[in-house]
Amino acid sequence: MSSMNPGDLLIRFRRMPPIQQTAVGGLILFIVYMSYAIFVIRQEPMEAVGESMYNSIIFMVVFYFATVIIMRKKVSNESQVRGPKKGLRGK
Repeated sequence: MSSMNPGDLLIRFRRMPPIQQTAVGGLILFIVYMSYAIFVIRQEPMEAVGESMYNSIIFMVVFYFATVIIMRKKVSNESQVRGPKKGLRGK
């Protein structure tokens, strides 16, 4: 099995649909924050899970809607006609 460099992982991540990007990002945040809460802050495991779930859900909602809005703007900008504006054609 070949090792993947971070660039390949980032390219794969960007090719995913926004809902999959959201799920992957939320899962990573959940695991990292839960580990932090248990081992660094010394929270009880159930309390850490609840707080991690809450933070992950907030992140996922914001990330999803921000991604969808950015993608719509990018698509609408690409669909506009390129070239000089109407009043500047002959200049």
